[in-house]
Amino acid sequence: MDLKEKHRMYHLAYHLVSIAGFDVIDYNDDDIWMVRHHGKISQIARLSHGGFDWANHLKRDIAHVFQRAKTMRRDLQGKYIEIHNVYIADHEPVDDWNILKKPMQLQERHPINMYVYYLSNTNKEEELQRLQYVYEDAFQDNSADLSESDLSEQISSYQKKIAEQMKWKQQDMENLFTKGKPFITYVLLAVNVFLFLLLAINGGSTSTETLIRFGAKYNPAILEQGEWWRIVTSMFLHIGIVHLAMNMLAVFYLGSAVESIYGSVRFVMIYFLAGIGGGLASFAFTANISAGASGALFGLFGALLFFGVMHKQVFFRTMGMNVILLVGINIIFGLSVPQIDNGAHMGGLIAGFMASAAVQLPGKKWPGIQIPAWILYGLLAVGLIVYGVAANT
Repeated sequence: MDLKEKHRMYHLAYHLVSIAGFDVIDYNDDDIWMVRHHGKISQIARLSHGGFDWANHLKRDIAHVFQRAKTMRRDLQGKYIEIHNVYIADHEPVDDWNILKKPMQLQERHPINMYVYYLSNTNKEEELQRLQYVYEDAFQDNSADLSESDLSEQISSYQKKIAEQMKWKQQDMENLFTKGKPFITYVLLAVNVFLFLLLAINGGSTSTETLIRFGAKYNPAILEQGEWWRIVTSMFLHIGIVHLAMNMLAVFYLGSAVESIYGSVRFVMIYFLAGIGGGLASFAFTANISAGASGALFGLFGALLFFGVMHKQVFFRTMGMNVILLVGINIIFGLSVPQIDNGAHMGGLIAGFMASAAVQLPGKKWPGIQIPAWILYGLLAVGLIVYGVAANT
Protein backbone atom coordinates (compact mmCIF):
# COMPACT_ATOMS: atom_id res chain seq x y z
CA MET A 1 0.00 0.00 0.00
CA ASP A 2 1.19 3.51 -0.81
CA LEU A 3 2.30 5.24 2.41
CA LYS A 4 0.21 8.35 1.70
CA GLU A 5 -2.78 6.17 0.98
CA LYS A 6 -2.35 4.35 4.27
CA HIS A 7 -1.89 7.63 6.15
CA ARG A 8 -5.07 9.02 4.58
CA MET A 9 -7.06 5.99 5.73
CA TYR A 10 -5.83 6.06 9.34
CA HIS A 11 -6.00 9.86 9.55
CA LEU A 12 -9.62 9.81 8.37
CA ALA A 13 -10.43 6.95 10.77
CA TYR A 14 -8.99 8.87 13.71
CA HIS A 15 -10.93 11.98 12.65
CA LEU A 16 -14.20 10.01 12.60
CA VAL A 17 -13.44 8.58 16.04
CA SER A 18 -12.24 11.74 17.79
CA ILE A 19 -14.43 14.36 16.07
CA ALA A 20 -17.47 12.62 14.58
CA GLY A 21 -18.13 10.25 17.50
CA PHE A 22 -17.60 6.87 15.81
CA ASP A 23 -16.52 3.72 17.64
CA VAL A 24 -14.09 1.34 15.93
CA ILE A 25 -15.51 -2.18 15.88
CA ASP A 26 -12.92 -3.90 13.70
CA TYR A 27 -9.77 -2.99 11.82
CA ASN A 28 -6.68 -4.40 10.11
CA ASP A 29 -4.26 -3.26 7.44
CA ASP A 30 -6.92 -3.75 4.77
CA ASP A 31 -9.92 -1.91 6.15
CA ILE A 32 -11.46 -0.25 9.19
CA TRP A 33 -15.07 -0.60 10.38
CA MET A 34 -16.70 1.99 12.65
CA VAL A 35 -20.20 2.72 13.89
CA ARG A 36 -22.15 5.50 15.56
CA HIS A 37 -25.83 5.78 16.44
CA HIS A 38 -28.33 8.52 15.72
CA GLY A 39 -31.71 7.61 17.20
CA LYS A 40 -33.03 4.70 15.14
CA ILE A 41 -30.18 4.88 12.61
CA SER A 42 -26.87 3.05 12.95
CA GLN A 43 -24.26 4.65 10.70
CA ILE A 44 -21.45 2.36 9.59
CA ALA A 45 -18.26 3.88 8.19
CA ARG A 46 -16.08 1.41 6.36
CA LEU A 47 -12.67 2.63 5.15
CA SER A 48 -10.68 0.51 2.71
CA HIS A 49 -7.33 1.12 1.05
CA GLY A 50 -6.31 -0.03 -2.38
CA GLY A 51 -8.01 0.60 -5.70
CA PHE A 52 -9.89 -1.44 -8.30
CA ASP A 53 -8.97 -1.60 -11.96
CA TRP A 54 -12.51 -2.42 -13.08
CA ALA A 55 -15.99 -1.37 -11.95
CA ASN A 56 -17.11 -5.02 -11.67
CA HIS A 57 -14.42 -5.64 -9.06
CA LEU A 58 -15.68 -2.64 -7.14
CA LYS A 59 -19.27 -3.95 -7.39
CA ARG A 60 -18.22 -7.29 -5.90
CA ASP A 61 -16.63 -5.57 -2.94
CA ILE A 62 -19.74 -3.42 -2.44
CA ALA A 63 -21.86 -6.59 -2.36
CA HIS A 64 -19.49 -8.04 0.25
CA VAL A 65 -19.90 -4.91 2.40
CA PHE A 66 -23.69 -5.16 2.13
CA GLN A 67 -23.56 -8.79 3.23
CA ARG A 68 -21.32 -8.10 6.21
CA ALA A 69 -23.53 -5.20 7.32
CA LYS A 70 -26.52 -7.54 7.12
CA THR A 71 -24.84 -10.03 9.47
CA MET A 72 -23.96 -7.19 11.86
CA ARG A 73 -27.56 -5.99 12.14
CA ARG A 74 -28.45 -7.81 15.36
CA ASP A 75 -25.43 -6.30 17.13
CA LEU A 76 -26.36 -2.74 16.20
CA GLN A 77 -28.51 -0.42 18.24
CA GLY A 78 -30.40 1.29 15.43
CA LYS A 79 -33.40 -0.05 13.57
CA TYR A 80 -32.04 1.23 10.27
CA ILE A 81 -28.53 0.90 8.84
CA GLU A 82 -26.73 3.52 6.77
CA ILE A 83 -23.35 2.53 5.32
CA HIS A 84 -20.72 5.04 4.20
CA ASN A 85 -18.28 2.92 2.21
CA VAL A 86 -15.03 4.81 1.61
CA TYR A 87 -12.33 3.59 -0.79
CA ILE A 88 -8.90 5.21 -0.65
CA ALA A 89 -6.63 4.67 -3.66
CA ASP A 90 -4.31 6.47 -6.03
CA HIS A 91 -6.39 5.60 -9.12
CA GLU A 92 -10.01 4.93 -10.11
CA PRO A 93 -11.39 2.03 -12.18
CA VAL A 94 -10.54 2.50 -15.84
CA ASP A 95 -14.14 1.96 -17.01
CA ASP A 96 -17.22 3.96 -16.05
CA TRP A 97 -18.10 3.48 -12.38
CA ASN A 98 -19.84 6.78 -11.54
CA ILE A 99 -23.24 5.11 -11.35
CA LEU A 100 -21.98 3.45 -8.16
CA LYS A 101 -21.88 6.87 -6.49
CA LYS A 102 -25.66 6.91 -6.43
CA PRO A 103 -27.30 5.79 -3.13
CA MET A 104 -27.87 2.02 -3.05
CA GLN A 105 -30.37 0.04 -1.03
CA LEU A 106 -30.50 -3.59 0.06
CA GLN A 107 -34.16 -4.51 0.24
CA GLU A 108 -34.95 -5.90 3.67
CA ARG A 109 -37.76 -5.46 6.15
CA HIS A 110 -35.73 -2.44 7.25
CA PRO A 111 -33.66 -1.57 4.14
CA ILE A 112 -29.90 -1.05 4.37
CA ASN A 113 -28.72 2.07 2.54
CA MET A 114 -25.19 2.57 1.22
CA TYR A 115 -23.23 5.56 -0.04
CA VAL A 116 -19.94 4.96 -1.86
CA TYR A 117 -16.96 7.34 -1.86
CA TYR A 118 -13.78 6.88 -3.87
CA LEU A 119 -10.85 9.04 -2.73
CA SER A 120 -8.34 8.90 -5.58
CA ASN A 121 -5.63 11.39 -6.46
CA THR A 122 -7.89 12.99 -9.08
CA ASN A 123 -11.16 13.39 -7.12
CA LYS A 124 -10.02 13.37 -3.50
CA GLU A 125 -11.25 16.89 -2.68
CA GLU A 126 -14.68 16.32 -4.23
CA GLU A 127 -15.22 13.08 -2.31
CA LEU A 128 -14.02 14.61 0.96
CA GLN A 129 -16.62 17.35 0.52
CA ARG A 130 -19.31 14.68 0.17
CA LEU A 131 -18.09 13.10 3.41
CA GLN A 132 -18.01 16.48 5.13
CA TYR A 133 -21.65 17.02 4.13
CA VAL A 134 -22.60 13.78 5.89
CA TYR A 135 -20.53 14.16 9.06
CA GLU A 136 -20.65 17.98 9.27
CA ASP A 137 -16.96 18.13 10.17
CA ALA A 138 -14.17 19.36 7.91
CA PHE A 139 -11.35 16.91 7.27
CA GLN A 140 -7.98 18.21 6.11
CA ASP A 141 -5.80 15.71 4.28
CA ASN A 142 -2.18 16.76 4.82
CA SER A 143 -0.47 13.58 3.60
CA ALA A 144 1.03 15.36 0.58
CA ASP A 145 2.94 17.76 2.85
CA LEU A 146 4.61 15.12 5.04
CA SER A 147 7.85 13.25 4.60
CA GLU A 148 7.91 9.47 4.60
CA SER A 149 9.25 9.37 8.16
CA ASP A 150 6.50 11.74 9.33
CA LEU A 151 3.88 9.67 7.54
CA SER A 152 5.10 6.47 9.21
CA GLU A 153 5.25 8.14 12.61
CA GLN A 154 1.70 9.51 12.35
CA ILE A 155 0.35 6.20 11.06
CA SER A 156 1.77 4.44 14.11
CA SER A 157 0.26 7.12 16.36
CA TYR A 158 -3.19 6.76 14.77
CA GLN A 159 -3.03 2.96 15.01
CA LYS A 160 -2.13 3.17 18.69
CA LYS A 161 -4.97 5.61 19.44
CA ILE A 162 -7.51 3.49 17.57
CA ALA A 163 -6.36 0.35 19.42
CA GLU A 164 -6.65 2.19 22.74
CA GLN A 165 -10.17 3.35 21.88
CA MET A 166 -11.21 -0.22 21.10
CA LYS A 167 -9.64 -1.42 24.35
CA TRP A 168 -11.49 1.24 26.38
CA LYS A 169 -14.80 0.31 24.77
CA GLN A 170 -14.17 -3.37 25.51
CA GLN A 171 -13.35 -2.56 29.12
CA ASP A 172 -16.48 -0.44 29.43
CA MET A 173 -18.56 -3.35 28.17
CA GLU A 174 -16.88 -5.82 30.51
CA ASN A 175 -17.40 -3.46 33.45
CA LEU A 176 -21.15 -3.64 32.87
CA PHE A 177 -21.03 -7.33 33.86
CA THR A 178 -18.77 -7.05 36.89
CA LYS A 179 -20.79 -4.96 39.35
CA GLY A 180 -21.18 -7.80 41.82
CA LYS A 181 -20.39 -11.43 42.54
CA PRO A 182 -23.29 -13.91 42.75
CA PHE A 183 -23.15 -14.30 46.54
CA ILE A 184 -26.87 -13.63 47.14
CA THR A 185 -27.74 -16.03 44.32
CA TYR A 186 -26.04 -18.86 46.24
CA VAL A 187 -27.83 -17.82 49.45
CA LEU A 188 -31.18 -18.01 47.66
CA LEU A 189 -30.31 -21.45 46.30
CA ALA A 190 -29.43 -22.68 49.79
CA VAL A 191 -32.61 -21.24 51.38
CA ASN A 192 -34.87 -22.79 48.72
CA VAL A 193 -33.23 -26.20 49.00
CA PHE A 194 -33.31 -26.08 52.83
CA LEU A 195 -37.04 -25.25 52.88
CA PHE A 196 -37.76 -27.99 50.35
CA LEU A 197 -36.06 -30.51 52.64
CA LEU A 198 -38.03 -29.10 55.56
CA LEU A 199 -41.26 -29.66 53.63
CA ALA A 200 -40.14 -33.17 52.71
CA ILE A 201 -39.66 -34.26 56.35
CA ASN A 202 -42.86 -32.60 57.53
CA GLY A 203 -45.43 -34.18 55.28
CA GLY A 204 -44.01 -33.75 51.77
CA SER A 205 -43.73 -30.85 49.32
CA THR A 206 -46.80 -32.03 47.40
CA SER A 207 -49.03 -32.14 50.47
CA THR A 208 -51.59 -29.33 50.40
CA GLU A 209 -51.79 -29.23 54.17
CA THR A 210 -47.99 -28.98 54.53
CA LEU A 211 -47.73 -26.26 51.88
CA ILE A 212 -50.39 -24.16 53.59
CA ARG A 213 -48.79 -24.67 56.98
CA PHE A 214 -45.38 -23.52 55.72
CA GLY A 215 -46.64 -20.44 53.90
CA ALA A 216 -47.82 -21.20 50.37
CA LYS A 217 -50.04 -18.65 48.69
CA TYR A 218 -53.55 -19.53 49.87
CA ASN A 219 -56.17 -16.91 49.08
CA PRO A 220 -58.67 -17.78 51.86
CA ALA A 221 -55.96 -17.41 54.52
CA ILE A 222 -54.85 -14.11 53.00
CA LEU A 223 -58.37 -12.68 52.92
CA GLU A 224 -59.89 -14.17 56.07
CA GLN A 225 -56.86 -14.08 58.36
CA GLY A 226 -54.87 -11.27 56.81
CA GLU A 227 -51.85 -13.46 56.14
CA TRP A 228 -50.33 -11.26 53.44
CA TRP A 229 -46.89 -12.52 54.37
CA ARG A 230 -47.71 -15.59 52.28
CA ILE A 231 -46.99 -13.50 49.18
CA VAL A 232 -43.32 -13.52 50.27
CA THR A 233 -42.99 -16.96 51.89
CA SER A 234 -44.55 -18.70 48.89
CA MET A 235 -41.55 -17.52 46.83
CA PHE A 236 -39.33 -20.01 48.67
CA LEU A 237 -41.53 -23.13 48.58
CA HIS A 238 -41.65 -25.63 45.73
CA ILE A 239 -44.09 -28.38 44.84
CA GLY A 240 -42.12 -31.50 43.94
CA ILE A 241 -38.48 -32.15 43.09
CA VAL A 242 -38.90 -31.32 39.38
CA HIS A 243 -40.37 -27.91 40.22
CA LEU A 244 -37.48 -27.23 42.58
CA ALA A 245 -34.79 -28.43 40.15
CA MET A 246 -36.08 -26.36 37.24
CA ASN A 247 -36.43 -23.20 39.30
CA MET A 248 -33.08 -23.56 41.02
CA LEU A 249 -31.35 -24.06 37.68
CA ALA A 250 -32.98 -20.82 36.52
CA VAL A 251 -32.02 -19.06 39.77
CA PHE A 252 -28.40 -20.09 39.27
CA TYR A 253 -28.10 -18.81 35.70
CA LEU A 254 -30.41 -15.80 35.79
CA GLY A 255 -29.46 -14.80 39.33
CA SER A 256 -25.74 -14.91 38.54
CA ALA A 257 -26.25 -12.72 35.46
CA VAL A 258 -28.50 -10.16 37.13
CA GLU A 259 -26.42 -9.94 40.32
CA SER A 260 -23.26 -9.43 38.22
CA ILE A 261 -24.93 -6.58 36.32
CA TYR A 262 -26.87 -4.84 39.10
CA GLY A 263 -24.80 -5.69 42.17
CA SER A 264 -26.01 -7.61 45.23
CA VAL A 265 -28.12 -4.88 46.89
CA ARG A 266 -30.06 -4.01 43.75
CA PHE A 267 -30.38 -7.70 42.91
CA VAL A 268 -32.06 -8.42 46.26
CA MET A 269 -34.47 -5.52 45.75
CA ILE A 270 -35.36 -6.63 42.22
CA TYR A 271 -35.79 -10.27 43.27
CA PHE A 272 -38.15 -9.51 46.14
CA LEU A 273 -40.09 -6.75 44.36
CA ALA A 274 -40.58 -9.03 41.36
CA GLY A 275 -41.54 -11.96 43.59
CA ILE A 276 -44.07 -9.80 45.44
CA GLY A 277 -45.48 -8.52 42.14
CA GLY A 278 -45.77 -12.09 40.88
CA GLY A 279 -47.37 -13.24 44.16
CA LEU A 280 -49.96 -10.44 44.06
CA ALA A 281 -50.76 -11.27 40.42
CA SER A 282 -51.20 -14.91 41.43
CA PHE A 283 -53.51 -13.81 44.26
CA ALA A 284 -55.54 -11.70 41.83
CA PHE A 285 -55.86 -14.18 38.95
CA THR A 286 -55.32 -17.67 40.40
CA ALA A 287 -57.53 -19.14 43.11
CA ASN A 288 -55.45 -22.29 43.51
CA ILE A 289 -52.78 -22.83 46.14
CA SER A 290 -49.47 -21.85 44.60
CA ALA A 291 -45.80 -21.67 45.49
CA GLY A 292 -42.44 -21.26 43.79
CA ALA A 293 -39.83 -18.75 42.73
CA SER A 294 -41.30 -18.35 39.24
CA GLY A 295 -42.55 -14.80 39.79
CA ALA A 296 -39.13 -13.67 40.99
CA LEU A 297 -37.44 -15.57 38.17
CA PHE A 298 -39.56 -13.87 35.53
CA GLY A 299 -38.66 -10.64 37.30
CA LEU A 300 -35.01 -11.43 36.59
CA PHE A 301 -35.94 -11.76 32.94
CA GLY A 302 -37.52 -8.32 33.30
CA ALA A 303 -34.27 -7.01 34.79
CA LEU A 304 -32.28 -8.30 31.82
CA LEU A 305 -34.80 -6.76 29.41
CA PHE A 306 -34.45 -3.41 31.18
CA PHE A 307 -30.67 -3.73 30.83
CA GLY A 308 -31.29 -4.32 27.13
CA VAL A 309 -33.31 -1.12 26.87
CA MET A 310 -30.53 0.89 28.52
CA HIS A 311 -27.65 -0.84 26.66
CA LYS A 312 -29.13 -2.10 23.40
CA GLN A 313 -25.90 -2.63 21.52
CA VAL A 314 -24.18 -4.58 24.32
CA PHE A 315 -27.38 -6.52 25.08
CA PHE A 316 -27.85 -7.79 21.53
CA ARG A 317 -24.14 -8.41 21.09
CA THR A 318 -24.10 -10.70 24.14
CA MET A 319 -27.26 -12.27 25.58
CA GLY A 320 -30.08 -10.36 23.91
CA MET A 321 -31.64 -12.81 21.48
CA ASN A 322 -31.29 -15.72 23.94
CA VAL A 323 -33.12 -13.77 26.67
CA ILE A 324 -35.94 -12.73 24.33
CA LEU A 325 -36.24 -16.29 23.00
CA LEU A 326 -36.40 -17.78 26.52
CA VAL A 327 -39.04 -15.27 27.63
CA GLY A 328 -41.13 -16.07 24.56
CA ILE A 329 -40.82 -19.84 25.03
CA ASN A 330 -41.77 -19.61 28.72
CA ILE A 331 -44.80 -17.43 28.01
CA ILE A 332 -46.04 -19.77 25.26
CA PHE A 333 -45.38 -22.83 27.44
CA GLY A 334 -47.25 -21.21 30.34
CA LEU A 335 -50.27 -20.42 28.19
CA SER A 336 -50.43 -23.98 26.87
CA VAL A 337 -50.18 -25.79 30.23
CA PRO A 338 -53.21 -25.18 32.51
CA GLN A 339 -51.38 -26.03 35.76
CA ILE A 340 -48.85 -23.22 35.36
CA ASP A 341 -49.51 -20.01 37.29
CA ASN A 342 -49.36 -17.50 34.43
CA GLY A 343 -50.47 -14.68 36.71
CA ALA A 344 -47.29 -15.07 38.75
CA HIS A 345 -45.15 -15.27 35.61
CA MET A 346 -46.52 -12.18 33.88
CA GLY A 347 -46.83 -10.23 37.13
CA GLY A 348 -43.22 -11.05 37.99
CA LEU A 349 -41.97 -10.09 34.52
CA ILE A 350 -43.66 -6.68 34.59
CA ALA A 351 -42.81 -6.04 38.24
CA GLY A 352 -39.18 -7.03 37.65
CA PHE A 353 -38.88 -4.61 34.74
CA MET A 354 -40.42 -1.79 36.81
CA ALA A 355 -38.27 -2.63 39.83
CA SER A 356 -35.13 -2.53 37.67
CA ALA A 357 -36.12 0.87 36.32
CA ALA A 358 -36.79 2.04 39.88
CA VAL A 359 -33.48 0.91 41.40
CA GLN A 360 -31.55 1.62 38.17
CA LEU A 361 -28.23 0.24 37.03
CA PRO A 362 -25.14 0.91 39.18
CA GLY A 363 -23.82 4.42 38.75
CA LYS A 364 -27.01 5.67 37.11
CA LYS A 365 -29.36 8.15 38.74
CA TRP A 366 -32.20 9.22 36.48
CA PRO A 367 -35.10 10.58 38.58
CA GLY A 368 -37.10 11.00 35.38
CA ILE A 369 -37.15 7.21 35.06
CA GLN A 370 -36.85 6.07 38.66
CA ILE A 371 -39.68 8.12 40.21
CA PRO A 372 -42.29 7.13 37.57
CA ALA A 373 -41.14 3.49 37.89
CA TRP A 374 -41.70 3.51 41.67
CA ILE A 375 -45.12 5.09 41.15
CA LEU A 376 -46.09 2.54 38.49
CA TYR A 377 -44.92 -0.34 40.69
CA GLY A 378 -47.02 0.99 43.56
CA LEU A 379 -50.06 1.40 41.32
CA LEU A 380 -49.56 -2.13 39.97
CA ALA A 381 -49.38 -3.59 43.50
CA VAL A 382 -52.43 -1.68 44.74
CA GLY A 383 -54.38 -2.52 41.59
CA LEU A 384 -53.65 -6.24 41.96
CA ILE A 385 -54.66 -6.18 45.64
CA VAL A 386 -57.93 -4.36 44.94
CA TYR A 387 -58.77 -6.62 41.99
CA GLY A 388 -57.77 -9.74 43.91
CA VAL A 389 -59.91 -8.89 46.92
CA ALA A 390 -62.90 -8.18 44.67
CA ALA A 391 -62.39 -11.35 42.63
CA ASN A 392 -62.03 -13.61 45.68
CA THR A 393 -65.00 -12.34 47.72
